[in-house]
Amino acid sequence: MNKFVNFVDQKISPPLTKLGENRYMVAVKNGMILTVPFTIIGSIFMILAQFPAQGYQKFIEPYKNVLMVPTSVTFSVLGLIAVIGISYSLAKVYDIDSIRSVLMSLVSFLLVQTGLNDEGAFALKTENFGTLGVFSAILISFIVVEVYRFCLKRNLSIRMPDSVPPAIAKSFEILMPLLLSLSFFWIIRILLNFDINAGLNALFSPLVMGLNTLPGIVLFMFLRSLLWCVGIHGGAVLSVADPIFLTMLGANAEAFAAGQPAPYITAAGFVNFIFIGGGGATMMLVIFMMFSKEKGLRTLGRLSFPSSLFEINEPIVFGAPVVLNPILMIPYTLCNCLLAIIAYALMHFDLIGRPVATVPWTTPPILMQYLTSGGDWRAALYGVFALGLTGAVYYPFFKMLEKERLELAAGEEEKSEIQIDCTVEGEAE
Repeated sequence: MNKFVNFVDQKISPPLTKLGENRYMVAVKNGMILTVPFTIIGSIFMILAQFPAQGYQKFIEPYKNVLMVPTSVTFSVLGLIAVIGISYSLAKVYDIDSIRSVLMSLVSFLLVQTGLNDEGAFALKTENFGTLGVFSAILISFIVVEVYRFCLKRNLSIRMPDSVPPAIAKSFEILMPLLLSLSFFWIIRILLNFDINAGLNALFSPLVMGLNTLPGIVLFMFLRSLLWCVGIHGGAVLSVADPIFLTMLGANAEAFAAGQPAPYITAAGFVNFIFIGGGGATMMLVIFMMFSKEKGLRTLGRLSFPSSLFEINEPIVFGAPVVLNPILMIPYTLCNCLLAIIAYALMHFDLIGRPVATVPWTTPPILMQYLTSGGDWRAALYGVFALGLTGAVYYPFFKMLEKERLELAAGEEEKSEIQIDCTVEGEAE
């Protein structure tokens, strides 16, 4: 086991960590986080409008269109929010003017989302403002901010005299990068008639389909688990996949709102069926620790239970610990992969609802699965089942850990008693 831990720590973790710390990946991660509150609020209104209860649906039918407005608005502008967040984050990394970076990126994004309408004139295609525009939002943010940075470094900007107010001088400063950025995207989209949005979606479609397969999502969860087991935030390192999962969720939400089957299984929210009490499904481990015979484990378990109930399990991951602990690394990784397989299979055969809504990540288990699936009572039963299953996985490893800790405590106590005896005998002499 130690050889395996060292292999992960030395061979797998460094390249993945380097990827996660890349300035572009950091910008994408921080920028995409801005979309979360909007998807949560949009999901709340969607659940209110589409709650699967016959009596409720009959009552709500006259008001359904009104309730769906916040959902339509929030999910329909996720691409816009992404371009704002990513360009702002990357500008912050470079310590350049963030608000002007955002504005240039936003206008470039709008230019790209144009096309010929029925009358033969160019017009904005608003359908690409949502999750369909996420990939182009990423690329456009990178290009515009890099052009702005290049112009600043090469002094390719219009410098106004010191007597000109700073706000006006800053506005003239971005004229050159704005001209270069807009000209670049104008040539590609209008003169060459290349649809950047469609091209990027086609380019990333293998990744989308790959992560929506059982082998793809199990491998993803396995890597994420291994990173946590060596003390690295797996979610942050692998956040490069967040735009893919968000795109899937947008398609699922749109289908659910239209009364159609959700097309994707592993959309954003799928991990809610895996992380029962946090990554590694550690809720049952915490409960076992609460009643442990070993005082340290018992104290940590009772202190950690409130946070674990709300999906926060860092006290256990770093306190038990799970990190670099051969005993707990196995069930931690096994639970993530096992629940991924089971949840995928149940959704594939339509035995539980697929992810269609975003809920706060601190939502307690059972309620979490119920809301993520749009109010499917079978998903709530799955939450109960998952607790029982992960308890069965963790229990033998917990007993091994408890036995080890008890023996260690007994050894320390025996050693202390011997030292006391020696001290007493020495004093008697």
